[in-house]
Amino acid sequence: MELKLPKIDLNFLKEKKKPLHIAINGSSIVGWAEKNKKEEKEAVNKHIEQIRTFVNYQIKHALPILTLNISAESDEEIVELTKLFKELINNEDIQKNKVRVFVIGKWFDLDMKLTDAFKKLMEDTKDYDNLFLNFCVKYDGQEEVLGVINLLARKALLGKINLDDLNKRMVKENLYTSYFTPPEIIIEPSKVYSGLLLWDSKGAKIFQTRKPWLDLTTSDVDAAVDWANRE
Repeated sequence: MELKLPKIDLNFLKEKKKPLHIAINGSSIVGWAEKNKKEEKEAVNKHIEQIRTFVNYQIKHALPILTLNISAESDEEIVELTKLFKELINNEDIQKNKVRVFVIGKWFDLDMKLTDAFKKLMEDTKDYDNLFLNFCVKYDGQEEVLGVINLLARKALLGKINLDDLNKRMVKENLYTSYFTPPEIIIEPSKVYSGLLLWDSKGAKIFQTRKPWLDLTTSDVDAAVDWANRE
């Protein structure tokens, strides 16, 4: 499957102080439900609406690359995520704006209905090259880097590469997001960095909202961009 890179005028983005890639850690919903004394169903529904909100934000603002780390843990989440991704398959805005969707992480052992929806959405958008939307599902930054190390070690044992030739470029080429520019901004709802896009996080500005993912708003994203531009 050939990957088409986005058609982006980098000079234009710099002039407009517009980021090329924003990543948002939106993985946890359990703490929100407990703190707000809400049932799981309400938390899951809000989780789904949050995903819709930020997908729409990307399209509205023509943000070239958006990465969302999303939770897919409980049975309730799986059911609602399956509905959402089936909906995204036929989403007119995704089609009209030629948004290419990727799902990255170790999601292959999830419920087949959900993984089938992931696969179909990626297949149906594979020829789009205007905007890129990444969903991190069952993703761990350290596991991603460890997987690359294991892969390169096996190649070295098979004589396909020389250990003395290992370099940062080879690591980047084997990451889930190997073809994407690193994020300029990583938005963390808590004060602790989650490790989202760990290898690519060097040089990124980490904006800590101190707000749970389910309370995050598009205004918080705007605030993160303004903050990054001032730094």
